[in-house]
Amino acid sequence: MWAIARCRCPRCLSGRVWQGMFSMNEPCPVCGLRFERETGYWTGAMVASYALGIPVLALLVLAVWLATGWDFLVALVVADVLFLVFVPFVWRYSRVVWLHLDWLIDPVPVSR
Repeated sequence: MWAIARCRCPRCLSGRVWQGMFSMNEPCPVCGLRFERETGYWTGAMVASYALGIPVLALLVLAVWLATGWDFLVALVVADVLFLVFVPFVWRYSRVVWLHLDWLIDPVPVSR
């Protein structure tokens, strides 16, 4: 869990997955694990994105609704707009969560 929170490689748990805010390292800078195994690899990250995004959006809706007392639909629209701030972070973490989930199911051995 600590490696996921810090966006680290699922194999060595120390190499950075992200090079910048929106650019990934192709292989892990520490152990050389290739993050994108095949074309379409990140399709699974969309499921992780949904699983991460829905609770964040639900908490935003609840917070706006309780803090303002507005009609629920108004709170939902405002929370949707506020959610746009969180989208880049949800996207980044969805890829990291997908990497770790995939590694858990199908680990790639270290090539010598």
